[in-house]
Amino acid sequence: MEFLPLKVNNDQVYAGFWKRLVAAIIDTLVFVPFLVIFHFTQGISLTSALITLIISSLLFSVYSIIFHYKFAATLGKIAVGIKITLPDGGKIGVKQALLRSSVDLLFAFLIVVAHIVALTKVNPDIYLNAGWMERNEYILLSFPAWHGAVSLASEGWIWCELLVLLCNKRKRALHDFIAGTIVIKQEYTQQATVSACAGNAALSPVSVHAHE
Repeated sequence: MEFLPLKVNNDQVYAGFWKRLVAAIIDTLVFVPFLVIFHFTQGISLTSALITLIISSLLFSVYSIIFHYKFAATLGKIAVGIKITLPDGGKIGVKQALLRSSVDLLFAFLIVVAHIVALTKVNPDIYLNAGWMERNEYILLSFPAWHGAVSLASEGWIWCELLVLLCNKRKRALHDFIAGTIVIKQEYTQQATVSACAGNAALSPVSVHAHE
């Protein structure tokens, strides 16, 4: 599969670091109301804390998968005018959307498991009556030993994503290589569609002759 050109009329086709950063910040802000709700529901009971934990850990990955599959962009990407596509500018499918978030989902799953282990060890009275900061400090004492390695690996993944994105000409992060996707400015998705239609039209006479 061929890639879109790097530039069109001297304008970069691929979305750079700053656009993707702003999109990520906007997506984070979208979840602020949910985080406030989760903060209060965590202190109701250990059951509600567990449910809140699972939902909050998986929510961002699920949000990204659904929006990337349906709209080729999250709300943040829509706001800054960039989209996820196949290398030739075509629409991604559910497979690509899942693969882009696969590593994040893995880390989210491991973090949920670590929290579940910790919640089985805490004193309910201390945990539920503690403030937000105190609650976090208290539960950290009950985390399994491997949680530190998972946290370190998660941070390492983020830095590797950034490094790879900055060091290749098409500005692809590691998850783009895993999923076989690119991130481009929105206006070039329309041009890619027009080019694809033109290409199909040009090929149609060949197809007709082939069937004769």
